Amino acid sequence: MVANTATACENNVQFKALTQAAFRLNNLLTAERDRAVADLGLTSARWQVLEAVGLQTTAVSAAHVARQLQISRQAVQRVLNDLAQLALVELKSDAADKRAQLVSLTHLGTDVLGELDKRTDVLRHKVAEDHQPIVADFLALAGNGRATGWQDGNSDDSAPSAGSTVARTTPWPTRATDASAPNAPRTFENVQGHILDRIRSGDLHSGDRLPPERELASSLGVGRSAVREALRSLEMSGVLRFKRGAGGGAFVRESGSEGIESSIRSMLILGRLPLADLLEVRASLLGQCARLGAQRGTQQDFARLDTNIDELERCVRTYKDQVAAIKPATEFYRLAARSSHNRLMILLVDAIADLVAEMLTQLKHRPRLDSVTARRDMVAAMREGRADDAARVIRTHSYDTNRLLLRSRRPFALQA
Repeated sequence: MVANTATACENNVQFKALTQAAFRLNNLLTAERDRAVADLGLTSARWQVLEAVGLQTTAVSAAHVARQLQISRQAVQRVLNDLAQLALVELKSDAADKRAQLVSLTHLGTDVLGELDKRTDVLRHKVAEDHQPIVADFLALAGNGRATGWQDGNSDDSAPSAGSTVARTTPWPTRATDASAPNAPRTFENVQGHILDRIRSGDLHSGDRLPPERELASSLGVGRSAVREALRSLEMSGVLRFKRGAGGGAFVRESGSEGIESSIRSMLILGRLPLADLLEVRASLLGQCARLGAQRGTQQDFARLDTNIDELERCVRTYKDQVAAIKPATEFYRLAARSSHNRLMILLVDAIADLVAEMLTQLKHRPRLDSVTARRDMVAAMREGRADDAARVIRTHSYDTNRLLLRSRRPFALQA
């Protein structure tokens, strides 16, 4: 009896010490995480909730996130409202419960999560180097708890039974990787590689639906979080698209500029790409499109450009709506890119054209008749094979547009 009481007291002392060590470590990590993401407008709490949302496969409620994190629903809802203001999550009404909202990541939120993954690695090294005693204290006490039995025999250190593992019976290919090797790919990168291999080999074609997330994880012998991260990354790069509801899932996307545009858009929103750099590249691309169009363009290409210019002139002369002419003005650049017959050129111009059109719409800029004249001069030079003249005309016109956008006194509110 006395021995049992002494053992219980000793276990209580160990548990209290572990609790205090956990509190110290939690306070340390909270402070370090706050500092690590302050420039993104985040806090440790926002980081925690954003990651929890990112782990979900479908839109979920605040209550669901709260249960996952073991904190109150009200606290989670407040943080979700903050994240929605930062355009990192989207809140929508729940058709099944009008009192609740469903939350899901935006494209910007996905990009920010990728950045947070990188900062986690930096944070890990910083904590290990700068706060080693606190970390070591907690790990020692936690390890001692498992060894001495303060968990009252509930340790879960036993090896899993043979029946608990999932057999890999599906025909997905596997790659030999050494996780201990320097610069070894992370698990989600291996999953990305498998999916890309299937597309390259012709096993998956445009429009095909990938196996469900659970099946992918089982067949590749990885966690669902790694599969989820790989799918999200492939969506951002324009390889996959997602469809919700019955018959939904991850599908191989037709080739397009969405992934490029999304990446450029995110860099602009996060302040990692100066607008001047984007506009400088735009002017160069359009000049090269005109040059290649003069060399490779067909009569059909030039006819499409003529029709577009006629529509633009009609809009400029007759429409009262200030922004009505932006659509045909933007479409001209797409058609010019297609006259180059260079697939990458087409993708790049399409991606940038959408962004510039969005900015011009916010400025309520109305194209002028001189823009019509510049376009006609460019097409005339292309028809006659005068590549240098065609490039010079469109580049000069592009510089005028660039100056207009750069003179804007307010930042552009690009949609995430």
